[in-house]
Amino acid sequence: MDWIIEELATLSLGDKRLNKRAQKILTQLSKNPTDSIPVACRGAAETKATYRFFDNDQVTSEKIQETHTEATLTRMAQHPVVLIPQDTTVLSFNTQYERKDAGPTTKDSSHGIYLHNAIAVTPDKICLGVLSSKQWHRKELQKLTRTERNKKDYSLSIEHKESYRWLENYHKANEYAQKLPNTTVVSISDREGDIYKIYEEAQNVFATQEAKAHYLIRAKTDRKICTEEGKATEYKIKSALKEEVPLGYLTLEISETNKRKSRVAKLTVYSKKIHIGLPDKRKKRKKL
Repeated sequence: MDWIIEELATLSLGDKRLNKRAQKILTQLSKNPTDSIPVACRGAAETKATYRFFDNDQVTSEKIQETHTEATLTRMAQHPVVLIPQDTTVLSFNTQYERKDAGPTTKDSSHGIYLHNAIAVTPDKICLGVLSSKQWHRKELQKLTRTERNKKDYSLSIEHKESYRWLENYHKANEYAQKLPNTTVVSISDREGDIYKIYEEAQNVFATQEAKAHYLIRAKTDRKICTEEGKATEYKIKSALKEEVPLGYLTLEISETNKRKSRVAKLTVYSKKIHIGLPDKRKKRKKL
């Protein structure tokens, strides 16, 4: 119970009774997180009280996330290096078509909610907490050709795209780095986070702020490389790296799935400081 009091120390729901109820609910749900609310509450009265708590207008996910984030930052300050991986998952509600907060995901017959989280972990894989949580749903699927998708993508600013969530979490990682100058903060993204705007903003942050977040992004695009002055070269990232002497080698066991067999992958590790060229679509905008 002590850890729960510490975790919710800054929680303010506008009523001390609601704060106390939040502590009790967290105690019940934390005993076995996979239990449903009725099972965790072990009784009709407690179950009803819990649902009433969630229905209260003073109780919002933002308030609860805020106090949890503050507690997480306190834990992060105790470590020299903290990793912040972020990723998106789909919550499936295929049998609940009456839900107004869900919509089609990968096809019209699917029904669910997209959830994007960023968590704080140590290099030793100790989870320190959830730093952000964003959910949304699509009203309908966009049935566009590749050309139509590209045209629409070019016409929208990053703030109006679903992909903005990756950049948004990098912004937050920089805020954490400023609050924790003695902790090295590393934002981690999968291929969907390979967005030029992140590299552009990271360069600006590194030039103007003493405390900043580093980034580690799995590349989706083999980008063009330019000189420090911005002149084009004949190289792309992969070809430039392969001209370097390898730093070392790694062996990974790849697990079996429905689409692949298990195997052992041998990885070669390279390192090189490079300058990424401006994407073609950005060049076209600049001419305009």
